[in-house]
Amino acid sequence: MLRMMSRGIQMKIIEAYNIHKQFQKLEVLKGVSLTVEQGEVVAIIGPSGSGKSTFLRCLNHLETIDRGTIKIAGETMVAAERDGDGGYVSEAAIRRICGKMGMVFQQFNLFPHLTVLENLIEAPLLVQQARREAIIPEAELLLRKVGLVEKRDSYPSRLSGGQKQRVAIARALAMKPEIMLFDEPTSALDPELTGEVLKAMRQLAEEHMTMLVVTHEMGFAREVANRVIFMDNGEIVEEGLPEKIFTAPSHPRTQAFLERML
Repeated sequence: MLRMMSRGIQMKIIEAYNIHKQFQKLEVLKGVSLTVEQGEVVAIIGPSGSGKSTFLRCLNHLETIDRGTIKIAGETMVAAERDGDGGYVSEAAIRRICGKMGMVFQQFNLFPHLTVLENLIEAPLLVQQARREAIIPEAELLLRKVGLVEKRDSYPSRLSGGQKQRVAIARALAMKPEIMLFDEPTSALDPELTGEVLKAMRQLAEEHMTMLVVTHEMGFAREVANRVIFMDNGEIVEEGLPEKIFTAPSHPRTQAFLERML
């Protein structure tokens, strides 16, 4: 079990209140509120189409919200009191705030024309104006962390799916985020490749990286998360410690979902 989070005075590093999101007439998020403390690992589980991935994408501005408030590390990114009233801060401020978050997607989204090392250093060089001679050793350390330093000069086409996803994790970490968002990071992988990605994520949890993880990997959620959120039909239906959610869920929808998954 990895849930050994020090509980002293904790800072709320993600604050999302009353988040509403609609695609045309389909209401995808119906007033979702969630806070995450610094160093916490929160797993979001639930059936497909429940709004989990959309919620993650709203946090890092890949989707705009219709109503609600999002604060990252104490900075307000959006405070929209009514549908369609805007409420976002400037684009420059949004970029700065979103720079505190790294995101890993279902698909790896690596640049096929760049080597593994070049994939890692591209964003620090362009976005953070890092010096090449300074960022390369840092990138190599990250590749060592995910067990892929020997692949530094390989192209993505020469990697397995699990290796590509570990490179994607290292690439996100190269920007030195305070928060890591994971959107079903193992769903595109064969079962035998899932373990190596989960191992890299477990290591981040042990290092007290703040992580918000949308996942269908119930074992990971049970063993690694400090807290589990169950979403269904655009709402948070139930949340609590993994032991409670997985052994004695209180809501019938949570019970039905876990019966199918476990």
